[in-house]
Amino acid sequence: MVRILSDIFQAVNEGDVAALILLDLSAHSAAFDTADHDILMQRLAVSFGISDIAHPWFRSYLSGRTQYVRRGSTRSSTHLLCGVLQGSVLGPVLSILVYTVDLVSFLQSHGLSPQLYADDT
Repeated sequence: MVRILSDIFQAVNEGDVAALILLDLSAHSAAFDTADHDILMQRLAVSFGISDIAHPWFRSYLSGRTQYVRRGSTRSSTHLLCGVLQGSVLGPVLSILVYTVDLVSFLQSHGLSPQLYADDT
């Protein structure tokens, strides 16, 4: 955060306009629940060049998984149509990739200077 504030102060001192917009996807489970599998697979291929053996492995990891919520004796549907498994090691990484993988280059192409710190953008 110190670096961010330092960059803001420097920009203002140089007469530039500075804005601070924080995007924290990890604070809400919605980030995990809304990751579209097809978009994620496309990002893995296009942005990271994952193909051959690894690409089908990721598809296998995402498909055929079940997860449900239970309250008392009532249970939700079990198929995971979108999102990633919460509690898994890859879940947070994959869900954040869906939302941030191309964000930096997009912002830079518009003359902005994004900064990422852990799970905050």
